[in-house]
Order: sequence, then structure tokens, then C-alpha cells
Amino acid sequence: MQEKPFDQQKYFKDWLKFLDENEIRFQLITASLYVTAYDLLIDTIIRKIEEFYIDGFDEDGFIISKRYTTEVRGLFKKDIVIASSMWLLNNKVITEAEIEKIKIFKTHRNELAHELSKMITDSDANTKTDFIKEIRDIYFKIHKWWFIEFEVQINPDLSYLDTNKLNYDEVLMLQLLPMDYMLNIVNDEIKKRSFRKIKIQNDNKM
Repeated sequence: MQEKPFDQQKYFKDWLKFLDENEIRFQLITASLYVTAYDLLIDTIIRKIEEFYIDGFDEDGFIISKRYTTEVRGLFKKDIVIASSMWLLNNKVITEAEIEKIKIFKTHRNELAHELSKMITDSDANTKTDFIKEIRDIYFKIHKWWFIEFEVQINPDLSYLDTNKLNYDEVLMLQLLPMDYMLNIVNDEIKKRSFRKIKIQNDNKM
């Protein structure tokens, strides 16, 4: 196997990145928030469906209906995330394109979790911060569906609501709070990073 030729320019860029404490801080903050946002989405995808299939409880906790094994896990036995996502697809909660996105989110999550050092030493590696907004959008979509199709249907105190006229950012404010909080931090870090780059460019012109 032929070795890659030494790239002196990239070697220099890699060191510049590693020695930039602001860039290191940016990568570590956004990576940790990405992983947290992804895990929050996955927990919601799996847990809400499990709760739907609760049949009661005993001394060991909640009893999950046997239907869960066939109707959810049976959709994709190798991966409960994909199986649960397919259940959501079958119920018209999310699209096939969004399932593919979730798979991409997972790949990047694993990259950050297992190769975090790469984000601070490789000038070509960065946290995909744009994914966090997409994660938030799917997270919102799932919570909105469960509210309309489940909570409103079983809660007589909500039966009067016209679900077509609700502001769901307000209705789901508590559920969205942690996700929106993290997204705001990421957006703020992106702005500060952009200002730093502009300042450096302006200083170099002087």
C-alpha cells in the first residue's frame, strides 16, 4: 500500500488548529452539544414508542406489551433505533429521507464520541454543527405528532383544543427547552467564531 505524500501545508494547518485555544474550545463545546442533542433525539424516538406499548406494571417496573416485539422490534431486529424510526415512518410521523438523516447523525455522533481528538488535531475535521438544527427539527416533529395523536386524544382536559391553530413552539416549550438551549449555545459559538475569523483577516490587512 502506497503511503500518502507528506503534506507540509496541512501539517502546518493541523498545528495552527491545535494551538488555537479558541478553536479547541469551539470544537469541544459543539461536539459535546451535538452528542447530547443526538442522544436526546434517540431517547425520544425509542422511549415514546415504548411508553405507547405499556400494558401495566409489576414489582420489576412497567410491563411492555408483547406486540412491541413484533410491531416495533420486528421491523429491524439489528437496531432498535432504526426499528423505532421505521415504526414512526409507518405511522407517517417522519419520512424515509429523515430516517436516512438519522443514520447520518448516528455516524457523526460515533465519530465525535470515539475520535474526539481528531476534531482538535485535524484541520479538515469539524463538528457538523448544521446537523444540530436538523436534529432539533425532527425532535420537534416527533413531539408534535405524539401531542396531537396521543396526548390530546386521551386527555379530556385537552379535547377542546383545535390542533390546527396551536403554536407548537409554545405548547411544546418544556420538551423543546433543552434542545433549544443547546442550539442557542451552538449558534452563539458559531457567531463568536465568525467574528474571530473576520478580526484576524482585518488584522492581517493592516
